[in-house]
Amino acid sequence: MSNSAIVFPGQGSQKVGMGADLYEKYKEVRDFFDEADSILGRNITKICFEGPAEELVKTTNTQPAIFLVSAALLKVLIRNGHLPKVVAGHSLGELSAYYAAGVFDLKTALNIIVQRAESMERSYPAENSAMAAVIGMKEDKIRHILNDFSGSPVVIANYNSPDQIVISGEKEGLTSACRIIKDQGARAIPLKVSGAFHSPLMQQGSDELREHISDFVFNDAEVPVVLNRTGEEETISEALKKNLPLQIVSSVLWVKSIQTIQSKVDSIIECGPGKVLSGLIKKISPGKQVFNIYDNETMNIFLDA
Repeated sequence: MSNSAIVFPGQGSQKVGMGADLYEKYKEVRDFFDEADSILGRNITKICFEGPAEELVKTTNTQPAIFLVSAALLKVLIRNGHLPKVVAGHSLGELSAYYAAGVFDLKTALNIIVQRAESMERSYPAENSAMAAVIGMKEDKIRHILNDFSGSPVVIANYNSPDQIVISGEKEGLTSACRIIKDQGARAIPLKVSGAFHSPLMQQGSDELREHISDFVFNDAEVPVVLNRTGEEETISEALKKNLPLQIVSSVLWVKSIQTIQSKVDSIIECGPGKVLSGLIKKISPGKQVFNIYDNETMNIFLDA
């Protein structure tokens, strides 16, 4: 086992064509995607590789597609002897971390991910939901501003880095909060999302997912999973199962998660489409060795290093 952590990205990192070069090069990746298509009963591989973009960005396609690319990259790492010492994932990426830790198999992972996506979409009208990244304002100041919007709930959804916090909630309240944040000299950047994720507005989705997985069998994690909701390690199956529905309505404590990981490993590998997590990790833990693997080229660079 290498002395590395592997972390997995969440929704927003997708792009048409992701994973296609891995599919062409590695038979186990081809078999993996083909099995996923069979399990889902639809050609998610084609949507992932060929689009169109308007299909890929639909939550019910985006979430399984990102998971599959992340898991395919993991397969290549493992076949080359790179087993993680600890794993974590950002939001949706936490499902990839569960899979990497052996908590459940591919069929169960896809079943849960599809249900999670559908339940989150149903939770609250997308047209009344919004999220925004706040840059350049401290947590306590953001909290003070958000306290004035209790009738139109807006909460901190993601603690992404020391200088980036994501807020989430009802659209009218969030728009007003962003106006105040900008007036006080910080940046508030609207995110292109289809819901107020990681907020109390996702409660219906949380309840539906809890019911859906009630009879599922989870395994104890083979390596610790650092949870978004707590920023701490977990390996016990029942705790991991209980966590998944709660994660939907809870903040992503990414800063705390990376702080937990950094003392345990020599390096952190972002495994999945995009480069978002690598950038955040470098801000949270300057000096820590960070690798970003998202396609065949970056995989080869890592393996040759």
